[in-house]
Amino acid sequence: MGSPAFAGGLENWQFDARQNRLEFTTEDGVQPKAQLVANPTRLVIDLPGITWGRPKLNQAAGGAFRSVRIAQFDPYTTRIVVELAPGYTLDPQQVKFRGITARQWMVQLPNPQAIATSPSPVPSGNNTSTPSVAIVSTPPSVNSSNSDSQAPSVNRRPWQAPASRPDPGSAAVATGLTTIETVELASNGSQLVIRGNQSLDYNANWDRASAAYRITLNSAQLSPNIRRPQLRPGSPILNLQIRQENPRTVSLLVQPASGVQINGISQLTQQSVALQLQRNRQPVLTPPGNVGSIPVPLPPRTTTPPVSNPLPSQLPRVPSGRLVVVVDPGHGGPDPGAVGIGGLQEKEIVLDIGIKVANLLQQQGIQAVLTRQDDRDLDLEPRVQMAEQVNATAFVSIHANSISLSRPDISGLETYYYQSGAELAQAIHQNVLAATGIPDRRVRTARFYVLRRTSMPSVLVEVGFVTGRDDALRLSDPAYRSQMAEAIVRGILQYLQRSARS
Repeated sequence: MGSPAFAGGLENWQFDARQNRLEFTTEDGVQPKAQLVANPTRLVIDLPGITWGRPKLNQAAGGAFRSVRIAQFDPYTTRIVVELAPGYTLDPQQVKFRGITARQWMVQLPNPQAIATSPSPVPSGNNTSTPSVAIVSTPPSVNSSNSDSQAPSVNRRPWQAPASRPDPGSAAVATGLTTIETVELASNGSQLVIRGNQSLDYNANWDRASAAYRITLNSAQLSPNIRRPQLRPGSPILNLQIRQENPRTVSLLVQPASGVQINGISQLTQQSVALQLQRNRQPVLTPPGNVGSIPVPLPPRTTTPPVSNPLPSQLPRVPSGRLVVVVDPGHGGPDPGAVGIGGLQEKEIVLDIGIKVANLLQQQGIQAVLTRQDDRDLDLEPRVQMAEQVNATAFVSIHANSISLSRPDISGLETYYYQSGAELAQAIHQNVLAATGIPDRRVRTARFYVLRRTSMPSVLVEVGFVTGRDDALRLSDPAYRSQMAEAIVRGILQYLQRSARS
């Protein structure tokens, strides 16, 4: 039993009931996630970042296997379900995944076992613990669902109540956006509270790709002085990412610590919502019997592409005169930014590259100003103010990108600008591509705060993905970071040369 390449991201699949074997191929590399679920007994395989692109498929299998179903579980995940016939189960520890390549996978199932009684029901949401970071399992709200094909979600529109008087200085007055001012943990650790300056429009659901709980705030923007919680040892939250996804959307990705259960989200007032956190007295365990997560090995490692086209040591000369470049290493202090493979932290990578960029600029006679020179917390507005106070010629913000850890195949360079930074962005981008051989993910426009609020040509360089297998390996190498810094400087100097001639 199989299918031709009807799907967008799922190229083909085949299930052989006689051999108990499932094979599938995707257009892009994927890291599957799998679990065995009861009532009815079924193997559930999620493919993060893969699209199905057609109506739900439900095809009979034969023998001890009842059917194979394929559907778009959520906009970013294709789900394959192999359901057993009534009266059969199998041992999840004997389900073996083999990544032939990052795109081609084989799943070998053991022989189904006949059972005398019906499988035990799945524990209710009150007893099933949420997934820890170390165990990939379905969150309680998913376990309690009877549907395999759609992710559960919570959608709330803002209260229909008179809006409180907004802060006269808030950007929301002009833009119609709610400004997210505070994200904080309750003192007893039972809630993560999000507050804005006016009513909140939100939805929340489990993000299958990252095994984190995603809260999406619509028609919202982050305050440049947003207050974030300090995640100390023993915190109920293991990892928290707060992002401005696009000019009108803010998202939070919450990974609970081991033994902590997320009990949904509730609205406290028209301007605040709370994520409910409950610490279990018993440790988090995989449900017993025939329900449990299934380990999936990483696919074969691709060879890291060699660094090509090394730059000559001689950097271009720039005209004499007062030239000031502000170099802005992103994040810092309690805000690590993106955290990738092996715990690689964005804040450490970009600080090292930023310092190297500043030193090289100084050697070329350019006054370089670093927004931070050590591991300290710095909001967005002070970074902008620093550039304005020194009347900078250019502003270069350095960041590292991330996506789900289940997508180690994604690597590459992205460079952003808002209005006047197009030429600077192109110069830096092309020089980094030539120097490193990193995949090209294009120059793009974006309304990032530091780009919108600076008056000089400004760019934001994403030097690679800390979650990418190739990028993470190279970004962890100090020699590669030096090469990245030199390429960025070459781009800056070329831009300054052209500007002087025009």
